[in-house]
Amino acid sequence: MKARLLPVLLFAATLGACAANPGPPPVEEAEPTPVTSSAAPTSTQAPSRRDQVISVGIDPLPAGFNPHLQSHDSTFTRSLAALVLPSTFREDVMDTNLLTSAGEVEPLPGTVAQTVRYVISPAAQWSDGTPITGADFRYLWQGMTETPGVIDPAGYRAIDAIRTSADGRTVDVDFATPVADWREMFDYLLPSHVMQGDRARFGSGFAEGVPASGGRYSIERVDRSRGMVTLNRNDRFWGADPAATDRVTFQEVRTVTQGVEQLRSGQLHFLDTIPGETSVDSYRLMRDTQVRLIDQPRELTLTMSVSSPLLAEHAVRAELHSLIDVPLTARLAAGRSADLAVPAHLPARALEQGPPELLPGLERPLRIGVDPADETSLAAARTIVDRLSHFEVAAEMVTSDLADLTGAQLPGGEVDAVIAWQRAESGPLELAGRWLCPATPDAPRAGNLSGYCAADTQGMAEGLIAGSVPLDEGEAYFAETTAREHVSVPLLGERRMLVLGEGIVGPDPNLENWTAGLSTVASWRKQ
Repeated sequence: MKARLLPVLLFAATLGACAANPGPPPVEEAEPTPVTSSAAPTSTQAPSRRDQVISVGIDPLPAGFNPHLQSHDSTFTRSLAALVLPSTFREDVMDTNLLTSAGEVEPLPGTVAQTVRYVISPAAQWSDGTPITGADFRYLWQGMTETPGVIDPAGYRAIDAIRTSADGRTVDVDFATPVADWREMFDYLLPSHVMQGDRARFGSGFAEGVPASGGRYSIERVDRSRGMVTLNRNDRFWGADPAATDRVTFQEVRTVTQGVEQLRSGQLHFLDTIPGETSVDSYRLMRDTQVRLIDQPRELTLTMSVSSPLLAEHAVRAELHSLIDVPLTARLAAGRSADLAVPAHLPARALEQGPPELLPGLERPLRIGVDPADETSLAAARTIVDRLSHFEVAAEMVTSDLADLTGAQLPGGEVDAVIAWQRAESGPLELAGRWLCPATPDAPRAGNLSGYCAADTQGMAEGLIAGSVPLDEGEAYFAETTAREHVSVPLLGERRMLVLGEGIVGPDPNLENWTAGLSTVASWRKQ
């Protein structure tokens, strides 16, 4: 469920409560008459919120900041979205900052299967003063159904129409087929007015930030040359629990040495990064730090396209799967052997078992698509291509951004497989989205990158969406289908390292829960 993907950096959003709007300027009082005293001077002046800047070390910045695009997806992107974008529900609880109510209502007679009504708070607004309205719901729906390479499109594909009241605050979402898990939808609404309703900009308009905020913070600056993102407290935030800290900075940490020195000097207070070979030992050696490893439900995955002229046949896909050495690929892709999350895998064929029968006879080299901006995916692709060469299987790597790979090259049969990070969680909508048939065989791919389509898998996916199939039944069914059809091979799990530096305190003296649920992190402050 999406609750498990809530960012590990949500603490910055709710570090306490203070007034949503700045108070009046202070009144300057007359200088008091000096009094001679031998006692040390004291000060009762409250520290400025600007003295409470939180600095967080992160991985290299993603390609963009749209949390709905697979090419932009990262722990940091989701963390940032939670800080700056509004959502209808958070952890299955309605966000009362954005909505005053949400629930199913009777659909118009003889029209659709289900209608869900959202009523937006009259105070809800973007950071430029524009109201949050049904136009933002409609923009997200259209982007999720018309953009290749989006994440979890299943629920949005079931929408027939979105209707709004005259003031835009009451939003009726009509579903052509029932969606039981509708509370998982309409998270991270995007500012449609800034995009001027341009659906094409859904995939390209957030490469350098989010131009308007509907959350507790807004983005002040994205500095790619320095690897830094700076957030400022959103003083237009209308909710009951605005941010207590004026500024949060995120800084790329590219080496262990850099991270250790910046933690030691107080330039960083918290790290959320992928570990290196010696990272955990180095940070644990420091005094007054806490280090945890946490696995995210996200995997680097090789997906085979059933519309490929080379991999359309089940037997060829099975043979390719047998040649992939997952532990070797995981080590070389991650660049480490320590603290590695290797997914469950089949034993790889050994050279002494003899050459494969089908792949060496292909009429052209096998083409594996990969986004050149993702170094881990590139390393995995190189490993697989080099390993296949030992079995006399011609293969080559094709580099292009994921929008092109999923929008044109996969459905067009120009590439045969793609390597990319994919979420591995198993909520009903997420699981169904990975198996719903594409609208047509040559339609752009989203969710179901393989393009696999069969009557039984389509029926099971539709049952998950409608709620007629229990989640555990769907998980067991699709696990068996994955093993049988050989359309995807997980290569590497995402294991992250969290480091809490000196000077951060919370209500729990031992901070036992700072990696799980993060409910205690909401009240963390600098000492």
